[in-house]
Amino acid sequence: MPFQLPTKSPWLNPIEPKWVHGKRNVAETNGLLSAHHLAERVCAYYGCAYEPHLSLPEKVS
Repeated sequence: MPFQLPTKSPWLNPIEPKWVHGKRNVAETNGLLSAHHLAERVCAYYGCAYEPHLSLPEKVS
């Protein structure tokens, strides 16, 4: 039986504290970051290797 959480209840989700701390350490307060700089910061903060994004060819059938 699935247990439905309320939509506005971040305190019930155990991953939320990690996201909050990561977002505070990665985000730039005075402007936007490029996708490349954001990926570098996220990987540096969480200590993971950068994995290139998946892409699909134009024709998929």
